Amino acid sequence: MKIQTVDSKRRLILTGAHPGDAYAVRQTASGHYELAKVIPAQKPKPTPEEFDALLESAALTPKMSWEELRSLTREP
Repeated sequence: MKIQTVDSKRRLILTGAHPGDAYAVRQTASGHYELAKVIPAQKPKPTPEEFDALLESAALTPKMSWEELRSLTREP
């Protein structure tokens, strides 16, 4: 049995684990823990129409044309 030690930041290194892996921890008895790897549900990719609607509704999308902006900000 391999022994691992928890560091000062309460971290434990798991063999075979990769950065970003998530585990559900359950204490089964005093001093005994059970880990279960959590696999996130796959999100469907947005359709081109949904992506276009998202870009149009974005707060940082300019609502006026470049020429209109130039006429408002430049001296005549």
